Amino acid sequence: MKKGFWAEQWYKYRRKKTVLGIVFDFLFTVLLVAMLIPGTRKVVQSTIIRYSMFQPRESKEVTYLTDNDYQWRVEDLEGNSVELSELKGKVIFINFWATWCPPCIAEMPSIQRLYDEYQNDMAFILVSQESKGILRDFMAEKEFTFPVYVLRSRQPDVFSSRSIPASFLISPEGQVVMKKQGAARWDGSKVKKRLNEMLQ
Repeated sequence: MKKGFWAEQWYKYRRKKTVLGIVFDFLFTVLLVAMLIPGTRKVVQSTIIRYSMFQPRESKEVTYLTDNDYQWRVEDLEGNSVELSELKGKVIFINFWATWCPPCIAEMPSIQRLYDEYQNDMAFILVSQESKGILRDFMAEKEFTFPVYVLRSRQPDVFSSRSIPASFLISPEGQVVMKKQGAARWDGSKVKKRLNEMLQ
């Protein structure tokens, strides 16, 4: 094909598009190509999700954990067992996630920032069903420091979810203050305001 053909096509394209439109088309093409490459797909998905996340809302339903709900056991990556009843009376943040889940990965930097600010005032329980080896490698690669756990008993129905990530913010009285399925921005002003109220 002659060079003149491509020059003509480019000329027609430029006449129909603004500079901003051309930039958007270019970015869209780059993202599309990146999504087709297996090695970059998860990174691209997580990045797109991260920039479209909102803060979670307070639960409209009033739900309290029962004594049975507190009889739930998890284990950290060093083999230390924790029962939820040991954390009764504290503010608790519970998150179910996986290393292969782009929405989970997208919200983790906000969870890390929340952990950095509130780790001495409340409990963080981030639970995955993957092997400890996979979780250790992921945490080291991403340089996250929040505590990660694996299940040691069936999770209570109050924490059931059809998808991950699934997060729950529990008050010292055992009320499920926030319940969110899907990625959220956990270090926003609304979340911190509610946390500060519960921690007074």
